[in-house]
Amino acid sequence: MFSEEERKAFGAAMDAELNNRLKMMRKRQSYFKEIAKGYESFEEFVKAQEEKFEILGIELYEEESYISLRIQLDYTDYETYHIIKGDNGHLTVSDIIWWQDLYCANSVMNIQTGKSAEEEDISKCF
Repeated sequence: MFSEEERKAFGAAMDAELNNRLKMMRKRQSYFKEIAKGYESFEEFVKAQEEKFEILGIELYEEESYISLRIQLDYTDYETYHIIKGDNGHLTVSDIIWWQDLYCANSVMNIQTGKSAEEEDISKCF
């Protein structure tokens, strides 16, 4: 069994790792937002960006109400960002992502809060 001190150290290390991941996720989201804000339709975005993302190894999927951008970070870790329609008539990026969490589970998370989220919230949170 682990001692209380070991459990606390493990918890602190996991918290630090999550904070580091969240910082990078927010940077990626910001990068994708800069690209998306210049478009008003999914079709326009896909036509202009699909090949660029393909060159970078980012998979682009057209879903029913958003576009998914999937990044394979290593053998198992991935993050999927979602291009959605914003309130101003332009595209933006949801705060909700799919990812392989720190415990190797497929999860949905709000990267602004660091809390679990629901897939239905993708098009509502930005």
